[in-house]
Amino acid sequence: MMLRKAMSFAAALVLGAAVLPAGFAEAGTTADSKRVVVYYQTQYLNGAYVSPKALTDNTTGVTNVLVGAIHLDPDVVHLNDDPPEAPKFTQMWADLHAMQAAGVKVSAFVGGAAQGSFQRLDTEFDKYYPRLKNLVTTYGLDGLDLDVEETMSQAGINRLIDQLTTDFGTGFIITLAPVATALSGGGNLSGFNYETLERDRGAKIDWYNAQFYCGWGSMANTTGYDNIINRGVFTPSKVVAGVVTNSANCGGYVALPTLKNTLAALVAKYPTFGGVDGWEYFNSDPGGTAAPWQWAREMTAAMSGGSGGPANLALNKPATGSAACTSTEGPAKAVNGSVSGGNADKFCSLASSKWLQVDLGSSRGLGSVEVSHAAAGGESASYNTRGFTVQTSADGSTWTTRATVTSNTAAVTTHAVAGVSARYVRLNITGPTQGSDPAARIYELKVFA
Repeated sequence: MMLRKAMSFAAALVLGAAVLPAGFAEAGTTADSKRVVVYYQTQYLNGAYVSPKALTDNTTGVTNVLVGAIHLDPDVVHLNDDPPEAPKFTQMWADLHAMQAAGVKVSAFVGGAAQGSFQRLDTEFDKYYPRLKNLVTTYGLDGLDLDVEETMSQAGINRLIDQLTTDFGTGFIITLAPVATALSGGGNLSGFNYETLERDRGAKIDWYNAQFYCGWGSMANTTGYDNIINRGVFTPSKVVAGVVTNSANCGGYVALPTLKNTLAALVAKYPTFGGVDGWEYFNSDPGGTAAPWQWAREMTAAMSGGSGGPANLALNKPATGSAACTSTEGPAKAVNGSVSGGNADKFCSLASSKWLQVDLGSSRGLGSVEVSHAAAGGESASYNTRGFTVQTSADGSTWTTRATVTSNTAAVTTHAVAGVSARYVRLNITGPTQGSDPAARIYELKVFA
């Protein structure tokens, strides 16, 4: 079973080698609960680099990024199929460095489905541990996620955790990624006993990214998580609920509305709930490969009573627009907070002059406007809006243009309006699609403070 997959990627960029300054990542505490953790293994998709930096560029509330997978192979350390210093990763390390500067903690996850790393650390520690230590110092990592999916002894995992704490201090983030049942007395892929580990080394372990998927649990409701907490060994602050972010990634995918309900229930039941992690970043719903960062924002909101991350001021506010294609595709569909309800979950217009407007109810200080086009809702990218303007108004009559776009191809676009106060936001569509199709398709119009 492929939980943390060993994957092959084609390099699309040829870049000069660069590393983060040694010691860049300062020791930090991880006492805060309700973490939003993202696993980042697919750095290239169809030859194109997948940057994680959109997670901070769009203020999603992400707290931790786990980059990998790191393999301690017999002759060399690999990040997936290449050494971490390979030119293809230069931009990735630079982006992760920028995210650290923005407050996100960056760890590497070690192991996963590819066997050998932890067996080598278990039986030849003095040979392989220095290579792992060098990875941490070279790239200024804030922590390591020990993804042990092979047999390792209790003494071996204890020694590894002890040495990491000795070398990097108590602020270094040490996490593990067991299947969920390993924390509730059930099935286990790691060999050692996690309850024994928590009793013996819990003070040195920040949290557990428990895998509630691939047949090892579910986040469709709180039962699996409750089973862990009810055993009395692990506190909620140390158990992060791991989910798959897209049904293609593994079995056990839970639809976003259901997952958000489960997370809200866990926060209500356990005020110190440890948070959620997603496997993996590149194709996360609801934005998919076009805007995978939206998943983190949705998780933040779900664990904050719907108010996490920047507030979507347009959500369910009165919306008007040009004549709709059908009665089921009116302006309200563009402010309902959803892009995943099928092809009718959008505002569609065939009018000669196409526009969409939302009334925020009162004058608000604005930060950005985000538009989800056709591909964000699952339609062809050829239907993404090519040309449009973003306008704001205090009274709904006098408008000021804040952004003009003439050649968009993206599924999701974000437009900065920092420093602007307005009650109304308007989208004027000048090029409805990439070709000759005349229908404008706007799946969501979001306005953030």
